[in-house]
Amino acid sequence: MSANSKTTSRTRLERREQEILRAATELFASTGFHTTSTRRIAEAAGVSEGTVFHYFGSKHDLMLAILDRFYTERLSRNAEAILNDVMGTRERLRALALNHVQELAADRALMMRLIQVYIGVDLLYVHGDEEALAQDSPIRALNRTYVGYFDRILREGVARGEIRGDLELPPCRDLFFGGLEYGMRTYLYRHRGTADAAIRDYVEELVEPVWRYLQPADAAEATAEGPDALVRRLERVTRRLEQLAEG
Repeated sequence: MSANSKTTSRTRLERREQEILRAATELFASTGFHTTSTRRIAEAAGVSEGTVFHYFGSKHDLMLAILDRFYTERLSRNAEAILNDVMGTRERLRALALNHVQELAADRALMMRLIQVYIGVDLLYVHGDEEALAQDSPIRALNRTYVGYFDRILREGVARGEIRGDLELPPCRDLFFGGLEYGMRTYLYRHRGTADAAIRDYVEELVEPVWRYLQPADAAEATAEGPDALVRRLERVTRRLEQLAEG
């Protein structure tokens, strides 16, 4: 087989896989995971049911493939870019929040619905044992990797003196991501088809109370007391960074 033939064959296989994923995504979101059959997915993708199983061993594996791509290629990849390109803690949180909302809002919150649907399946799935509670299931691993970027923003913010050092990460995650997802559902319900600029403004409003909660007590003092207090705060941050570097 020539190189061109191999390339054409690979492209055809990849296109077929994408069609299966697209059909499954739309059907899972519109009719539900349990009520969607692999036969219906095959019909929507224009392939045989056997082809679906050739690419994906089970319906569960197909759902996981959809979410894996979403988490890995969109959420986590973009979060990594944000941490590399944006330095300020407040700006990082805003950028992460905006990316999270925009990605989930795509296709009228399609991926959020899929995640919610999948959680119900995932909680009771461990290597085919539907009676066992999944303590380390694939979706949890994907989510753990993604929220790790939020954790890193907070840890580095603490080191800079921009974030309180007495915070527990789990409730901060819930406050941040939970507020975004609930707020996004409310926003999309009220403003269908609204431009990105308006979503950006709404995200700012959602993030601001979280940012205030994360602030160290001396941040407000620095603002109220003027430049001398700000200098003292910067000196404390410098000492903290020096200690971290020595450690």
